[in-house]
Amino acid sequence: MTDPVPGAVIMVVDDQEANVRTVGSLLSRAGFDVVPCFSGLEALDRIAVEPPDLVLLDMRMPHMDGFQVLQALRASEATRGLPVIFLTADHERESLVRAFSSGAVDYVTKPFVPEELLARVRTHAELKRARDRVQRLAQERQASLDLIAHDLRNHFTNVLFAGELLQAADLDPDRRGKLLDSVRSSANSGLLFLQAVLDQAADEAHGAPLEPLPAAQVVQDAVEGYAAQASGKGMRFDLRLDRSLLVRGQRVAVAHVLNNLISNAVKYAPRDSLITVAAARHEAAARFQVMDQGPGLSGQDRARLFRRYEPLASQGTGGEASTGLGLALAKQKARAMGGDLWYDPRPGGGACFTLELPRVE
Repeated sequence: MTDPVPGAVIMVVDDQEANVRTVGSLLSRAGFDVVPCFSGLEALDRIAVEPPDLVLLDMRMPHMDGFQVLQALRASEATRGLPVIFLTADHERESLVRAFSSGAVDYVTKPFVPEELLARVRTHAELKRARDRVQRLAQERQASLDLIAHDLRNHFTNVLFAGELLQAADLDPDRRGKLLDSVRSSANSGLLFLQAVLDQAADEAHGAPLEPLPAAQVVQDAVEGYAAQASGKGMRFDLRLDRSLLVRGQRVAVAHVLNNLISNAVKYAPRDSLITVAAARHEAAARFQVMDQGPGLSGQDRARLFRRYEPLASQGTGGEASTGLGLALAKQKARAMGGDLWYDPRPGGGACFTLELPRVE
């Protein structure tokens, strides 16, 4: 007997209860999960709530036949790729051309041969799973590209910001030297980031585990990357770091999250304000916090937090724009490392973002 696809859910749609029971029993004995439906409308309602992996659909049913059900499935973006196998009587074979042109992937003639039915179900369930895996890989690849583009944009923004300040004719030599150092530092940070991304990709290809990281050092590295931009706005950093604290994570991913939080604080906090960055123990975990003295987030912006491609309504104090990607990717990275990222209003006013990660004892 054909082996089932692990966890595959097969919906059987037929207005004849005996047919549903016969097909369902066969699939259940073979190890598939079966969802019985006795009309096209019932099938569409249940698919809208939780789509199966494959639909076995009777071609002829009252009120809504198989062609109408298939048309409704193909009209929806959410169910366009759902594989449908028609169950058809032998004398209906002339309708198969219409079935395939409508989007059916296969057919089984009634009365069916059990081995044939199981083989066709398994084949198309496996194909569906394979397509889903490819789609997930494509989405993960796009997320990685978005992450890389976002972080490189931060480094380039620092270079451009320092370059604009260098155009001022009345800069004293000391200030000009600091800005040139900032340009070199940001460019070097961008190159190091690219190399770190390549190293992380190589590590992930070999299944590299999370590693112990010194919390104070990763915070200082992140803060140094935004020192010039913060100074240009008259901002200061207050670092409150547990020097003995070790966290468990991926170096590039932790740096990405902290860079994002610090760059946002510099972007949105008022000029001449204080940005506090802390790293401390919290029960069995470690918590990084980035706190500013700004107005905090509106209810509208809080609802948009951590959603992709939904930029905040707030404008940066230097006119900076938001992509709507940074915080969403940062939260994704935090959770992938066994931690989390969230927002709280800061007591006394301002924003407080907390990155929590596993702590190394």
